[in-house]
Amino acid sequence: MPLSQWNVEWLNHNSQRNYPLAAEGTARDLTGSFKIPEDFLLELDLPIHASMDMEPGRFFIRTIGVFPTGFSLTLSYSGAESIVDVATALIPRSSHSRNVTYAMGGIAPFDDTVGKVVIGRLDAIDKQPAGVWEFDLAATRIEPDAIRPIIRGVQAIVVVSGSEISERLQGDIEIVPGINMQITPVLVEGQDPKLIFSAISGEGTIAACVCEGDETETPCIQKINGVTPTTTGEINFVGDDCIEIVQTINGLKLIDNCCAPCCGCEELEAITRDLERFNQQRVTLERFVDLLQISGNEFSLTVLGARLGDRGCITCE
Repeated sequence: MPLSQWNVEWLNHNSQRNYPLAAEGTARDLTGSFKIPEDFLLELDLPIHASMDMEPGRFFIRTIGVFPTGFSLTLSYSGAESIVDVATALIPRSSHSRNVTYAMGGIAPFDDTVGKVVIGRLDAIDKQPAGVWEFDLAATRIEPDAIRPIIRGVQAIVVVSGSEISERLQGDIEIVPGINMQITPVLVEGQDPKLIFSAISGEGTIAACVCEGDETETPCIQKINGVTPTTTGEINFVGDDCIEIVQTINGLKLIDNCCAPCCGCEELEAITRDLERFNQQRVTLERFVDLLQISGNEFSLTVLGARLGDRGCITCE
């Protein structure tokens, strides 16, 4: 009697063979130092748009990174002239359990492609040396049945407004008309569905409103000092020999060429220095006048204040 039974279901069967790698592949890197264990990759499914015109048999595992925190996996396509990276997956070590499915995110121009890869046990690959290991098409070619052709469709809608670009809008999206904008769906049997956008002025598809922050309409200039404009709404400003009229930002500038100051900065500085000297001389003159007044007072008290007697002068013969 057998001592145990092994349920050979899909993933268990793949853990004992190269699949999803091709059966003839060696699964060894370019240096021969690293080998992908059979129980590490158990299943791979990658949808590729049919418009890309690629051969399913030319996809392969290009690199595997083995790190203390987990693993990285890059799937590429070997074209006639170059190798193009198609998708990548990250497998965390801490949260991994046996036979877990991980998403494979596409790399531009496959950025709207999402595949999946199933990772089995980590025991055997942990015995391999750590690092980033690179492979070629012959060693890690993917079986063609793991590559599914799909029809490219609308994956998301992005709204562009000037230099601003919105995030990708996915799922059910409603297109709502704005002010005086009409959207009409056209559904004709045998033809592709269409949406017609019509800008209709004054139709009132949505009630007009005064938005917060809008400026109120101000009345225009109708006449200046009783002078009305021409039939085209123009008023002419005419200068003469002395008055010159020139344009400025949002206005007119009047220049008096006849009464413009003739003195410059140097002349004004010379006049200022003369006035400062006159001011100093004025102070000196005031001091002299004060001294003269004091002297006059002393003269009056000393000389003119002395009085002569009532008697006349004696004349000696």
